[in-house]
Amino acid sequence: MRTSSIRPGPGPTEGRETVLAVDIGASRIRAALVDPSDLGVMAITETPTPQSPDPEAIPRALVRLVREGLRVEGVRRAGIASIGPIDSRRGVIELAPNVAGRPRSIRVAEALWDELGITEVYMANDCNAAAYAEHFARSGEETGDLLYVTVSTGIGGGAVLEGRPVLGRKGNAAEIGHSVIDPSGYMGCGCGGAGHWEAYCSGRNIPRFARRLAEDGELPRDSALYRLVADGDFESREVFEVYRKGDEASRPFFSRLAVLMAAGLSTAINLFSPDLVVLGGAVFLRNEDFFASEVLPRLRGFLMLREPRIERPRFGELSPLMGAALLAMHRVESALVKL
Repeated sequence: MRTSSIRPGPGPTEGRETVLAVDIGASRIRAALVDPSDLGVMAITETPTPQSPDPEAIPRALVRLVREGLRVEGVRRAGIASIGPIDSRRGVIELAPNVAGRPRSIRVAEALWDELGITEVYMANDCNAAAYAEHFARSGEETGDLLYVTVSTGIGGGAVLEGRPVLGRKGNAAEIGHSVIDPSGYMGCGCGGAGHWEAYCSGRNIPRFARRLAEDGELPRDSALYRLVADGDFESREVFEVYRKGDEASRPFFSRLAVLMAAGLSTAINLFSPDLVVLGGAVFLRNEDFFASEVLPRLRGFLMLREPRIERPRFGELSPLMGAALLAMHRVESALVKL
């Protein structure tokens, strides 16, 4: 568990009560105390997400993280940004497909009520929360409609249209990572479907995609990427290291990956027609060279309408966490958990 404090506040917001903000990801859980007067993060702490099929593992880890890393006495309001699908009205993660064991029915809001004395909880899909935060960060600017896209362990999206967060039924709007980009279903997805954008282009699945191609004889044996696969387990970080070395024999894989990435991103843009796209997530933020050189030029050929502005997230990797805080601070009714 890591604990620290930062104060990156972009300006004042509503209310005076300190809120607890929670971001539950497939790889880690973050929690923070946020000051509504300037959106300053008073303290922040994180821990790895338990990789277990036990639906109690994540709530237990969350409660332990908050108790050991934060002082929450007197805090009564909390916001949760979470991987999904979720049921925001019940405060439940219905399925965590990118967590080992694929746990179901994870009752996170109940844990905050029962164990920490929180009495008012707001919940949203992590990308919807991130979109809300990024829109707020541009208050006073001519932002227009905003689409947030994360390429990380998984792929997700969130939208703010006409100034309002689009949360959808149970809080699961804009699950763009599960749009079909390959009807053949060559790659299976963690959600149980096949051919989804996330199944090919997410941080967890890029290595799976490369391995599958190697097994099917579609990666040249003299390529650096084939040698990486043959050496055993590897991560997407190592795949992009091969890209930067400029290995020509591996080039067809990266061209194919870029086409699939552009296909997924263009589908989301054509669906929402945003003025601004905020691209976040570890895979994007750590590989902007690949996106700029390989993905964006292909994206333009797939778009029906004009290309929107594309920016990095102003909150960086903290966008979902800050969105959770803002949903609670602003008491966004559509995100309120009700039993």
